[in-house]
Amino acid sequence: MRHSAFCQLHKPMIRSSIQIRKLGDDKVKKLLILAALGFTTVAAAAPADAQVNRRQDNQQQRIDRGVRTGQITGREADRLQRNQNKIARAEDRMRSSGGRLTNRERARLDNRQDRAGSKIRRQRNDRQRYGRQYRR
Repeated sequence: MRHSAFCQLHKPMIRSSIQIRKLGDDKVKKLLILAALGFTTVAAAAPADAQVNRRQDNQQQRIDRGVRTGQITGREADRLQRNQNKIARAEDRMRSSGGRLTNRERARLDNRQDRAGSKIRRQRNDRQRYGRQYRR
């Protein structure tokens, strides 16, 4: 059967399904548009929030690596860890208001992580060593 013959046979069925769809189509379209807007908002916020969490993980790894290699002493590690915990608690407080971070809150956290990163770098490079292999 050729394409045109198939369309001629099934044309009434195609029309009726289209007409049925048009009746509830407006409501469905509105729901789809609202859902799409909601997903794009979440998708836009998700990478920024993921960046905050990724940065915290990175800072934690830097502290752990410094302790493992002996570049950071136990006292320095405790101090750096307390600072990271304060930043995490501040983030939790910021998220408690709406679940997401505003741009201003994200900037404040980013600034605090910048300062914490500088402290980690300073402690790793201050020539204080910890562990038997570093005693001379």
